[in-house]
Amino acid sequence: MVNGAFNPRFASGDLGFEQRDALLQLLDREWIEVLLAQLGSEIVLATRKIFVGVHRVSSVDRGRSDVNNTRIRTGPAKVLNAERRLVGIPETMRAIDPEKPGGPEVLAVVERPVPVPGPEEVLIRVAAAGVNRPDVIQRMGFYPPPPGAPSIPGLEVSGEIVAAGGDVPRELIGQPVCALLAGGGYAEYVTVHAGQCLPVPEALTMVEAAAMPETLFTVWSNLFERGWADDGDTVLVHGGTSGIGTMAISLCNLFGLDIIVTAGSDDKCAAARAHGATHAINYRTENFVARVKEITGGKGANVVLDMVGGDYVPRNLQCLADDGRHISIAVQGGMMATIPVFEVMRRRLTLTGSTLRPRDSGFKSLVADEIARTVWPFVEEGKLKPVIDSTFPLVDAASAHARMDSGEHIGKIVLLVGEGIDGTFSAV
Repeated sequence: MVNGAFNPRFASGDLGFEQRDALLQLLDREWIEVLLAQLGSEIVLATRKIFVGVHRVSSVDRGRSDVNNTRIRTGPAKVLNAERRLVGIPETMRAIDPEKPGGPEVLAVVERPVPVPGPEEVLIRVAAAGVNRPDVIQRMGFYPPPPGAPSIPGLEVSGEIVAAGGDVPRELIGQPVCALLAGGGYAEYVTVHAGQCLPVPEALTMVEAAAMPETLFTVWSNLFERGWADDGDTVLVHGGTSGIGTMAISLCNLFGLDIIVTAGSDDKCAAARAHGATHAINYRTENFVARVKEITGGKGANVVLDMVGGDYVPRNLQCLADDGRHISIAVQGGMMATIPVFEVMRRRLTLTGSTLRPRDSGFKSLVADEIARTVWPFVEEGKLKPVIDSTFPLVDAASAHARMDSGEHIGKIVLLVGEGIDGTFSAV
């Protein structure tokens, strides 16, 4: 107690983030969220500030030798407020903000006000923005932004922090970062909660950094947390050459899992295997259920990561081993499925799923902290990079979406927003 008020002093290890068992991490995180909700908003804010300090301030400064050991606890920020920090930043910016749904042609550049960061937010001058399937669905009018999110599409960016709210450490200004967003990425500037940022190391270009957050957060929080994927498991991932699929392949290779993927052509299957997939199945010419059984010697996969839904779900269950886990992350093939409930009971199967975009900044900051500690060292060593399919300037966002609509891409499509940004641009 300090002056009659509860003053929490947590370290990330106190909250279970450094435990190796993914199930324990998931249970601990969910318990923490419930606990914080019960204790009240004061503790929530204090704890989130600590999360931000743990994996942001100490790690972004590459010139320090103790970046992985120093734990910074943020107190009242003795910094200029957000409005004064915006000196020198333009009042308006270029952005893609369609007035009505439609095809790629609605993605025209318009002028919008530069957003002002809230107390726990940073303002990023965008270098590049990743293009993702939810952007396409939003453009078509079927996936509105969650409450409070901008209408400008774009779920991930890289760039430089140029301003910050009053509760954010001033040291973050000037740091190159990539960030997970709820929207707003197709623009020259975007605001985001500081806890959703990760530092861009020398091993990544800004284009590569922009292609990381959405797929990395999605695969990590679903395959490794909800799916409890562990060393020695076999996982099945549909869409093996998509951004999600290629990230899943990379992470499985790093963490010792066998990964079977599906793809829609022999060329895509070859690309998936070249990237590191243990096996790749052409779903147009092969029965993926039979092939998974054959590959696993009849045992089935331990985890299925599915973005199709619909009639794929009962087929996926046939692919699962006893005690297997099925995770749904999209419903591109349909929102409804019929499943054999007794088979789920008999074989002790687990069906779960999640959507990342509408989750609050507290949850996303927790995932960012786990990624910073567990995955980001591989990024810093150059062992984890996204597969880049193509890049387009912001003014040609329509072509980027047309490329995604075609289904021919392998890996990520990225928009170049900042001047001078290309595939060889470095964060430093």
